[in-house]
Amino acid sequence: MAKIEQRQIIDVLDCDLAVRPKAAPGLHELSAHVKRISRGATELVIEVDPAGAEILSAIVEAERTCCPGIGWEIEEGDRLTLRITGGQEQVSMLETLIT
Repeated sequence: MAKIEQRQIIDVLDCDLAVRPKAAPGLHELSAHVKRISRGATELVIEVDPAGAEILSAIVEAERTCCPGIGWEIEEGDRLTLRITGGQEQVSMLETLIT
C-alpha cells in the first residue's frame, strides 16, 4: 500500500489538527484492541476489546474536537463498539488508518 501523506488525510477527513489535544492518542493506537471491523458505504463499525476502553474514549474525545463533521459514537452493551459515520472517502481513509 502506498504511504498516505498527512495533508491528504487532513483534507479527506476535513480535520483541524490545531484544535486536537496534542497528547491524545491516535487511531493507530487503537489497532491493538480491535477485535472486528465491519464497513458500510458511510459507516465503519469497530468492535473493541474492553481492555481498550480508556484509549477508545480518549481517541473519540479528541476526534470529536478536530473532526466534528464525522460521527464518533461509542456503544456499550454486550460489546464495546465504535461506530464512525461519514462520507465514503472518509470511511475508507479511517479504515486504512486503523488497520
